[in-house]
Amino acid sequence: MADVHSKEIRSKNMAAIKGKNTKPGILLPACITK
Repeated sequence: MADVHSKEIRSKNMAAIKGKNTKPGILLPACITK
């Protein structure tokens, strides 16, 4: 599985996902991979 984002962006996204609802965290990666 290839990494689309850099580690910095991923860490920021993970922090945002933990801070907010988990639904955006599930939907965003699905949109990126398709």
